[in-house]
Amino acid sequence: MRKGTDVINKVIVAYDTGEKFSRVKDLIFDQNDNQLLAFLVEEAGLLRGARVVPLQSVKAIGLNAVIVPSKASVISVNQDKRINQILKRNNILKGTQIMTADGRHLGQMVDLYFDEQTGAVEGYEVSGGVFADAYTGRSFVPAPETIKIGEHVAFVPVEIAGLMEEQVGGLKGAMLAATTKVQEATQVAGESLQSATQEVKRQAEMSVTNVIVPPTEQKAFVIGKMAIEDVSTFDGVPIVSRGQLISLTDANEAEEKGVLDHLYRAAGGNVRQQASEKIQAAAQQTSDRLQTSANHISHRLQQNQRAAIASMTNAVVDSAAQKAFAIGKIAQWSVPAPDGTVIVAADQVVTTNAAIAAEQVGVLDELYRSTGGSLSEELTRKANDVVAGYVVEQALGRRVQRMVRLPDGLIVAAEGQIVTQSVIDRAKAYYVEQSLLAAVGLSPSEAARGGTAQVFATTGNRLGATAQSLSEQLYYGAEQAKVTARDLWSQLKHT
Repeated sequence: MRKGTDVINKVIVAYDTGEKFSRVKDLIFDQNDNQLLAFLVEEAGLLRGARVVPLQSVKAIGLNAVIVPSKASVISVNQDKRINQILKRNNILKGTQIMTADGRHLGQMVDLYFDEQTGAVEGYEVSGGVFADAYTGRSFVPAPETIKIGEHVAFVPVEIAGLMEEQVGGLKGAMLAATTKVQEATQVAGESLQSATQEVKRQAEMSVTNVIVPPTEQKAFVIGKMAIEDVSTFDGVPIVSRGQLISLTDANEAEEKGVLDHLYRAAGGNVRQQASEKIQAAAQQTSDRLQTSANHISHRLQQNQRAAIASMTNAVVDSAAQKAFAIGKIAQWSVPAPDGTVIVAADQVVTTNAAIAAEQVGVLDELYRSTGGSLSEELTRKANDVVAGYVVEQALGRRVQRMVRLPDGLIVAAEGQIVTQSVIDRAKAYYVEQSLLAAVGLSPSEAARGGTAQVFATTGNRLGATAQSLSEQLYYGAEQAKVTARDLWSQLKHT
């Protein structure tokens, strides 16, 4: 849906010529059908009638402009009897008091929200009234089938006030009636969901470590060293404590429980340093007469390592998203091309051309990280999106605390609006379920804990499958790179 005042003063552009030829001056609204009919572009004068763009002639409403097929889309109101009659009534919505038929004051009309495809008015933003937000003083009045607009007051049916009351979960106080048994089942399922969410991030961390340092080398490194932090299994069973010497038994247990990479880092292991040391050690073993060959293989190894990291990054964040993230941000370190040419220098703002160049030479993932992109944060975000997609129904009946708006200006949920099933369906259609949950004051995990055991069983299974899919993508890229890396190491050692 769109907000009325967002459209007013937008430039109107003809699609056939690209010409900007007018602006939207006002909205023409039919109170009998509760529908937006047209945009006023030219008010009536002494010798001419007003000119409008009928809504059905609008090709698109964008963030900065209204697109129409051609300048011929603008017509005189005399060509449309219905629009002409409405303009003659001269009903003014802004400032009109909205009141229920039994006398409850709902506020003073400030704006309206409409469906840009059908023109149907979905609701009104009002100031004051019995449901006004304590901070903004505004509320959202859902549009009735009919609204009777008088000289000073617009009347709506009595039941509209009931629709403005927050009813969590769709039935007011429904959660209070839940039994202890269901609550316990919900809590258990919620914990399972959180574990599944974190599994995606864990798989990424483990893949990165194992690509550079094989598990056998990790174990050899940790044995006999002192742990600088506690290391436990995922269910909280301690393996080593801070300050404890790590034994072979500890290392084997950590590997068995899937936390060997944690133990490796707790013992002071540094993946980047380890990779650098391997390359240097291999280079020193090469004789002077084969130095050129060794350098070539070392270069190929570095390329392979880069390919592994790029593969894992691209499995989680596609190239378009990486470019969109990086453009306009400041690079924290210099990003060179494989031939040494600097694509972006440290402290330089990344331009669109720089992002395209980085993609063309295969260093877009490095540029993404240089501008603050995080693989683990993106994994967490994706996992939260998955959870939100399955538990967004928990927003039903709650009041929207802040507007949910798409980049092109389309409004998914208005501030003060009570979330209905149509709002949830709209959030799903535009993949902003997590934004809708946040707008009603819920995180995905909180929404998950508020659901029923049956919902959780389904959600947990689907999230687990999604986590497994992401993990498989990461592992595939990592394993492919690992096989090639081992071949290169073998060549290097026998050179």
